Amino acid sequence: MEDQLKTEQAILKNKVKINWLDLLKVIAVFMVIVAHANDCIILNQDGNFNFEWGTYIGSLYRFSVPLFVLISGVLLLPTKLNTIEFYKKRLWRILPALLFWGVAYVIFDGLVLNAKSWDKMWLDIVRLPLSFGDASPHLWYLYMLVGLYLIIPIISPWVAKATKRELELVLAIFIFSTFIPYLKFLTGLAFGVCDWNEFHSFYYLSGFIGYLLMGHYLYTYLPTWSSLVKRCTGVVLFLTGYGITYYLTISVPFSIPNIEMVWYYCSPNVFLEAVGVFLMIEGLELKNGVFTSVIQAIAKYSFGIFLIHYFFIGVIFRYLAAKFDLHPGLNVLVSCSITLMVAFGTVWLLTRIKWMRKLLL
Repeated sequence: MEDQLKTEQAILKNKVKINWLDLLKVIAVFMVIVAHANDCIILNQDGNFNFEWGTYIGSLYRFSVPLFVLISGVLLLPTKLNTIEFYKKRLWRILPALLFWGVAYVIFDGLVLNAKSWDKMWLDIVRLPLSFGDASPHLWYLYMLVGLYLIIPIISPWVAKATKRELELVLAIFIFSTFIPYLKFLTGLAFGVCDWNEFHSFYYLSGFIGYLLMGHYLYTYLPTWSSLVKRCTGVVLFLTGYGITYYLTISVPFSIPNIEMVWYYCSPNVFLEAVGVFLMIEGLELKNGVFTSVIQAIAKYSFGIFLIHYFFIGVIFRYLAAKFDLHPGLNVLVSCSITLMVAFGTVWLLTRIKWMRKLLL
């Protein structure tokens, strides 16, 4: 009983100081930009193909999307809203932005980048309710987020009542499920998966729902850990995950499916990276100052930055590659920093327009 009281007091204290989540948002959105800059290396769009550096960087940023979902687990689980209220609040934020920016990217790609016919662009627009297109591959995240928002009010009553042990049991099943793609790769078998059934035994406790629950678990039960233990554990987990990701990337027979399997967001190695970064930052107290103000400002517009950065990153990266003889790694760092600033400024300007706020914030 005394231990439970201490845990609850630590949780209450931690809820007051939550600006470390802003730092996590900034890290996550910057690494998403890094991911799309690295595509220019992997896909040889910079005229200076360097698979070695593409692998170094590609193994690094995979935690970005899981980190966003861990943050959502902190902020949204368990929700106190009923199902209809939650859907109205959350889906209304996502769906208009998905469709609006999906159309914007189709038009930008068709008129500016690749000179597509209006018939082809119209076909891409019509398909948007079903899936993202080549013009905006990063919008896949919003389709996935819709699925998480649909399930959150359903699992919230259980999350609110679940004990620590019960959460750990479900999370153990989720962690085991992250090994299934590798198991299938090695054996061709995966707990009932076959040509007519894609739903393996652990399907319903796998995927990004596991990161949601993990975010809630880490936020609820880790405030009792000392800062030193959390930071050291986080560093070890991240470096282990990164090392495994890099090693497997250069070890598996080269093919896009094999690389994607290693870089899969719900793989055990990427899981280690994401949880490691979370632990390194969780509970960190940021003192008021210029750095904190910058972090809070970027975090405020992080959703908008995510949505529009893809307009800029490829153009900026290729321009720097064409005009300057930059090392691929340095090009990624410079182009991503410029893109972050340009996207931030663009979002800030667009949100001065009242109706645009709902599409960016």
